[in-house]
Amino acid sequence: MIRREFITLAGATAGLAMVSLPLRAETILLTVSGAVEGGMQTYDDAALLALPQIEFETETIWTEGVQRFSGPSLAAVLEAAGAGPGDLTLRAINDYTVDMPRAVVEAGAPIVANRIGGEPFSRRDKGPLWIVFPYDADPRFRSESVYAYSVWQLTDITVG
Repeated sequence: MIRREFITLAGATAGLAMVSLPLRAETILLTVSGAVEGGMQTYDDAALLALPQIEFETETIWTEGVQRFSGPSLAAVLEAAGAGPGDLTLRAINDYTVDMPRAVVEAGAPIVANRIGGEPFSRRDKGPLWIVFPYDADPRFRSESVYAYSVWQLTDITVG
């Protein structure tokens, strides 16, 4: 009798879990906080995809061969968040943190890459978000400071 009740309870619990899955909100991938109009802003994949997308091919010092990266520009993300003009602090999943002068942010670079080769990419592949510059497009994008700003597994941007 106890075994049958346990199986019934386990089946009902699994069924409820499956029913509730579609009701869950999208996973928050990025938080923009600090000097932001209206307070902290969060972005899931759909919100990032809703912003204007930039795509380019480039080699990186962390990957093999030319890769096709796409995502919104960092400038577009900051604009959408209502970010003030201050410098930025970028933070990754592993708590790697770097300060980025706002002057580094241009209309087309860097991007908050959320696709490589048109597909989302996992933490194992430096995702789901990676600050990427078009390194091959201009020598100024191939410097130690730019490489330091190229945060993979990005989770947070704090605007000063």
